[in-house]
Amino acid sequence: MKIAVLVMAAGFSRRFKAGGGEHKLLALLNGKPVLQHTLAHVAATGLDFFVVTRPEDAPIQALIPAGRAVICRSEGIGDSIAAGVGASAAYDGWLITLGDMPFLTSESLLAVASALDYAPLARAEVAGKPGHPVGFQRAFYPALISLSGDTGARAVLNSAPCQRVKLADKGCVLDIDTPLDLQRGTGAE
Repeated sequence: MKIAVLVMAAGFSRRFKAGGGEHKLLALLNGKPVLQHTLAHVAATGLDFFVVTRPEDAPIQALIPAGRAVICRSEGIGDSIAAGVGASAAYDGWLITLGDMPFLTSESLLAVASALDYAPLARAEVAGKPGHPVGFQRAFYPALISLSGDTGARAVLNSAPCQRVKLADKGCVLDIDTPLDLQRGTGAE
């Protein structure tokens, strides 16, 4: 099964900026931008990947390897998912993750991808809490490309049984939304 990882990086970073920061994906974590950490883990899987970003976000685009950017005038996560899936229509399935999840390991991404071999939907779960990545087999293509606005794929996930992939990786449930989240992630409180 040919799986593509779709990294959502088209948000406005409003909460991070409201906390006095720049764009959260460009904020430095151990000397590198948050998005660069996320992309390193995604690239380490060996799976093809694409990053959905906004046309005006040139500094974010500069972090994305050539041929991997999907440019989208996103009004929300639904638009971003639809653009990413549409741009990778030849794949048998997709793993969707967020650009602001720099602690998510490549092993966790691969575990959810493997679950798509036998389950139409798969999702990481840590200590009973649902997280990312979320995986979809090809059968969900029409539903995913019809998403729009700020409505994500929750309805799609609830439309069929979803395989929970139980993991110990806290990176599946930790994202960076505020400067304080970044400090907590680096242990710099």
